[in-house]
Amino acid sequence: MMARSRQNKKVKPHHDLLNSRLWVLWHPLFWFGAYQLLLSIFSESSETTPVDHIYTLFFIVPIIISCFLNIYMLIPVFLKKERYLLYFLLFAILATASAAFIYLLFDRWIDHILKGYYFVSYDEFTVLLGYTSAFMALTTLLKLSGEWAVYLRNDRNKNIIQLKNLQAQLNPHFLLNSMQTIYSQAMNKSESTPDTVLQLSEILKYTLYETASDYVILSRELDVMGNYIEMYRKRMDPIRVSITYNVTGDPGNKKIIPLLFLPFIENSFKHGLQGTEGKAWVDISFQIEENDLIFRIENNAGSFDRKEKAVYKGIGIGNTRKRLEIMYSARHNLIIKDEKDRFSVFLRLKLENE
Repeated sequence: MMARSRQNKKVKPHHDLLNSRLWVLWHPLFWFGAYQLLLSIFSESSETTPVDHIYTLFFIVPIIISCFLNIYMLIPVFLKKERYLLYFLLFAILATASAAFIYLLFDRWIDHILKGYYFVSYDEFTVLLGYTSAFMALTTLLKLSGEWAVYLRNDRNKNIIQLKNLQAQLNPHFLLNSMQTIYSQAMNKSESTPDTVLQLSEILKYTLYETASDYVILSRELDVMGNYIEMYRKRMDPIRVSITYNVTGDPGNKKIIPLLFLPFIENSFKHGLQGTEGKAWVDISFQIEENDLIFRIENNAGSFDRKEKAVYKGIGIGNTRKRLEIMYSARHNLIIKDEKDRFSVFLRLKLENE
């Protein structure tokens, strides 16, 4: 028995199907409301007659046609392609043609279509032009506002996906550095190795279970950064290396995106402390001022492989720049200086409350 082949069909995304259904539903609801509005305007009394309904129906049909021509022809072909002058010219011609058709319909033609009704048009051409122009302009605004809402939602969805990808790239570097710290302590048979493992376990729990949302509590983020710095300090020789960490101000119930400062801190440890054989230092500070957070970090410029630095900074600091642009946009100021003897970062953020 011969099997029949089945063609694969493209399945539209759920949000596209939802938008198309809403758009189909929008049309009858809008035009039903428009019909009722015009009917109330044209009726001579509070009770409508069959003549009122027929008059309104013949009046609104040319307007509907002109609006559909505008929505599905003029907007996609001219307005969306930024051919504004030609669009507004054709918009005016279409509105004028629609008004002229309505005027001639009730002035000359309708008596031949519906004999015995003797319809009379009480509106001047300029009034009819006002009707057609108003409906065309209103449907244009509704069309563009609907598409703009869809664009914003899709843009937000893309930003969320990008943020999750950027954040996911941070964890392997953080985990690698942490494991190197524990390995170094284990090799030296340090008594603080069990405590370091517990610290790492706490930090990993934070990165796995508490950083899934867009924002975390600032005080919790600062605690984790402090634990990570303390864990790294145990790995270093206190005679050769100096690490200072200060937090001033009250974090209160302020929020911040998770693991924002980790790449800068890792960068300073990797290329400042590990990148030199002599005296090394890192200064880290957080200063909280009302709704502003000021983060500073400075370290000595170590001697490291330039290629490795470019790769690391491309992943770490490059990702952080992107996260700041997405989540803080005009609410941050980032200054990075890569000088001969030091590397420094200054970051000011406008924070949000929970």
